[in-house]
Amino acid sequence: MKYMLIVLITMGSPIIGDDKKTFELRIPQESKQECEKSAQTFKFHIPVISMDTKCKPKKVNEEPSLRSI
Repeated sequence: MKYMLIVLITMGSPIIGDDKKTFELRIPQESKQECEKSAQTFKFHIPVISMDTKCKPKKVNEEPSLRSI
């Protein structure tokens, strides 16, 4: 795997009084083309959830992960 698809998921809205919480999901991908295609599957909108994606070259020994940021 040469690329990581990074998905930032932010939940909550100041309109409804919730604090925003952001999670980062890192998913390994074989190529930049595959990564960019996979990123499109995360392109949707829900009022209290926003998503942002990006593809970055994988770092040495980088593992898939899910973490709160």
